[in-house]
Amino acid sequence: MSDKRPFIKNPGIRSETLLGLVRNTAPFLFSGGPDDPAPPYVGILRKAAAHLPDESDLWGYFDLCVSAHYATVGTFVPTDVDLAIREKLWSFVHSEDEFLPMLERTLELLHWDEAPVSRRYVGSGTERLSGHQGEWLTVAMGAYATAKRIHSGELARIREEIEAEVAREERVLCELRERFLNEPDTGTMKKYLFGVAAIAHNLGDLDRMFDAFGIDENDVLKRRVYRSGHEDARNPRTPFIEAGKVYQAMLAAENHRNFALRAPKGLRKSADFLIPYGPMLDSWGAGIVTGGFRGGLLDDRELREIIEALVSGWKKLNPVSIYTSQGYARALAGMGAVLGREGLLDAVPPAIQKDLTGSGLKTLLLQSEGEFERKLLFRLKGLLG
Repeated sequence: MSDKRPFIKNPGIRSETLLGLVRNTAPFLFSGGPDDPAPPYVGILRKAAAHLPDESDLWGYFDLCVSAHYATVGTFVPTDVDLAIREKLWSFVHSEDEFLPMLERTLELLHWDEAPVSRRYVGSGTERLSGHQGEWLTVAMGAYATAKRIHSGELARIREEIEAEVAREERVLCELRERFLNEPDTGTMKKYLFGVAAIAHNLGDLDRMFDAFGIDENDVLKRRVYRSGHEDARNPRTPFIEAGKVYQAMLAAENHRNFALRAPKGLRKSADFLIPYGPMLDSWGAGIVTGGFRGGLLDDRELREIIEALVSGWKKLNPVSIYTSQGYARALAGMGAVLGREGLLDAVPPAIQKDLTGSGLKTLLLQSEGEFERKLLFRLKGLLG
């Protein structure tokens, strides 16, 4: 393979600007030095902060963009480089020599640990299900489409890696489902629902990449994994299809982009504040108080801003029914369980107090975490028959 590094004339966002965006949403990643032990993506970001990479260097810039995306996609303000790492940067690849370093980095990405930068996962190690694996699928599809374009001998290898990941996710989902059916309690319910949320995200992203690249219907990979979560004549009932139905019935309105929580900057101070899958957010809300406010990481103003954002976000998500999206209400209930009703009200100005004591939110806040989750448990049992 040639040592000549490919260059790009118009990479998009500058390296310095991109690093600034990462610092803005995940400042906790830069607390160590460039040589301190850290996950690969953190190491790449810290080294880039110490020595800014040349964004005209395709391989170095790809590494930076992949690391920035991986590090922030689970935060409140993800960096907007997903299109670059899925499509744009691959378009600068015109030979096998240019392709292989980016492919190797892509294959490594699947094994990076998302736990330091996300709370949206279930399981551990290689048995983990998370939205980060969906991000990997999209980048891998960029590699796959590029391999098809340049007639790469690596095409079969990429196809096998993607198929293996989809099969692994199906197996883990089945294990979570069986654990729930064998021992149906709120603990096993949460794990299965978290797995469902991850799968819905991952398969949706994978399908969109097939469409974005216009992959032919006769393509082997497309025939095997495209629309795996959609029931049709060629794809009978599967765990993915069942998970899709559960997602639409119980989770679709809950796992959005959390735009309302981009405003309170206090939430960006610690990885412990990253939000998990909804709607079971009581513990997350309680943690904001115990580990954040009472732990000294958040002051009175920052706590008020978080509560105000949750109230505002809940109102926007529920214009018709108070039961459409309940995650933010559950977070507020968790905060109230620690602060007490009066403590929650004292933390915010009169206008927000009025919202908290109004008929809509008041009804939801009066419901205990146990009662709320038991209702979810009953509903999931009915959906799984």
